[in-house]
Amino acid sequence: MPRTKASLLTSMSAAELRKLANTKEQLEKLEGQKARLTKDLAKVEKAIAKVLGGLTGKKTTRKKAGRKKAVKAAPKKKAVQVRKKRTAKKVAAKKAKAPRVTVESAVVALLKGHKKPMAFQDILETIQKKKLIKSKSKDFANVLRRTLSTSKKVKRVSRGVYRA
Repeated sequence: MPRTKASLLTSMSAAELRKLANTKEQLEKLEGQKARLTKDLAKVEKAIAKVLGGLTGKKTTRKKAGRKKAVKAAPKKKAVQVRKKRTAKKVAAKKAKAPRVTVESAVVALLKGHKKPMAFQDILETIQKKKLIKSKSKDFANVLRRTLSTSKKVKRVSRGVYRA
């Protein structure tokens, strides 16, 4: 049997009522923040659309006085919207990508994480197992040898043994 709101409130203790009131205040605060964030998001989306519109949908023509006048192209609206969305996704994807990891930085991070000097074969196996570096090289071991021998950040302890 469902309880009515009044019977539910009378059966609650004072502590429960205070907790309910606090929760309600927090909910109102969060709803206000959500409204502000929604407005900010709309502004950002409008700015992005404006930038993308400038990149994709405008042509420029010259007047006699040498001034440029922006003339919007008249493609179909749906096609333009789809193109803008795809472009926005590409821009976001490019920003989200991590910077490219160099062989030297990966080796230095590996050696610092290991703390003790490591043999060349151990370094090579660890890099290949953990897939720390993308390489199209047929002989990655040679690339690693060359990097270790020329790097100023990696020191040779003994033959085939290196430390950061």
